[in-house]
Amino acid sequence: MRRAVLLAGGALIAGVFVFSRHGETEPSGPDKAAMIQGAPLEAPKPVAAAPAPIAAPTLDLDHMVLVGDHYEAPLSNGTRAQLTLDPALQEQAEKLLDQARAPRGAIVAMAPDGRILAIAGRRTEEPKGGTKGTRDLSLATGVWAPAASVFKLVTASALVEAGVDPDDKVCYHGGIRSVSESNLTDSKHDSRCESLLYGVAHSNNAILGKLAYQKLQPASLDQVAHDLVGKVGNLGFQATASELTLPHDKSLQFAQAAAGFTGVRLSVLGGALLAATFADKGDQPVPYILASAAPTTRHVLPPEVAHQVSRMMQGTCEFGSAAKSFGKRESVAGKTGTLATSEPFYMENSWFVGYAPADKPEIIVSVLLGNPENWHLRGHEAAKKMIERALGPAKRRAPDREARRQAR
Repeated sequence: MRRAVLLAGGALIAGVFVFSRHGETEPSGPDKAAMIQGAPLEAPKPVAAAPAPIAAPTLDLDHMVLVGDHYEAPLSNGTRAQLTLDPALQEQAEKLLDQARAPRGAIVAMAPDGRILAIAGRRTEEPKGGTKGTRDLSLATGVWAPAASVFKLVTASALVEAGVDPDDKVCYHGGIRSVSESNLTDSKHDSRCESLLYGVAHSNNAILGKLAYQKLQPASLDQVAHDLVGKVGNLGFQATASELTLPHDKSLQFAQAAAGFTGVRLSVLGGALLAATFADKGDQPVPYILASAAPTTRHVLPPEVAHQVSRMMQGTCEFGSAAKSFGKRESVAGKTGTLATSEPFYMENSWFVGYAPADKPEIIVSVLLGNPENWHLRGHEAAKKMIERALGPAKRRAPDREARRQAR
């Protein structure tokens, strides 16, 4: 019986039912073949195995070369590919890393559509840095430093999504270099009242830590973080946006993580993607370096949330922690970050991520310098020089201040 059941067809099933019902033995030999519409049984044909997927070729950026007016890099399949890199910006990025003399440093410049225009990394054998350095692109594409106050952009996004008005005042004390237990609740020591916008622009840890502790759930901040800095896409070479180990309980450590002290490490490429999200009203580009690739985006933030955080980034450059480099006359939106680490040796990690012009972005810049105690360049200073090279003085000028106020 079992052999007959494996075959398809209503006539056969009916015949099997009759035999079993009358208790007769199953026919075999020529009689069985005749039952099945006169056709002999055939052995089933083997199904061909699906071909193994062909792996996409990978790029070897360590051997990229300038060919005329563009860069090319070898592929693992033996061919060569034209890259999206801008020779002038690539040269500027490498030059700035040489000038910084930091033991670790990297720069990524990107167009708003995700085209990588410059990607550079440099390291020295000396822990204190120096003029003798070697190129290391993994410092641009890998994770090696904390996000520091750059992560405040993620926290600010989560707070605005949770209903916090960027202009509402919150009273606080301290918060210049840390977040303490006393910062988390209203206190008699609270001596000033400022807004979330002010807190991001001036990188005030007490304001961000207090608001996150009082207004956010750890799961919601974790979700926004994964949305904003959790993905890079397939670039043709190994790259990581971030490492996220945010606390899962409402605690002092959660508030400190929200301010950028712990729980998040960010790559320089990841920093560029974060800034690009606010430049494009909540849509994040998928980065690409192959000239033959087509731009794509993914929606990660509501446009109004992105707009409010971009206001905070403009405040950073106009009157906040990057005002010395940019000021009111420069149309730049960005975020600074500074946090020291001791492994593998002491470095004061100096960040800047941002875009320009602020009202109609053309260039995204992410800079991270792992400076020694005696440094030569800060992140925002190097970023300014990249923006100057990309745009020139005319496009960097801020629009009329009254027009900016009306646009808000």
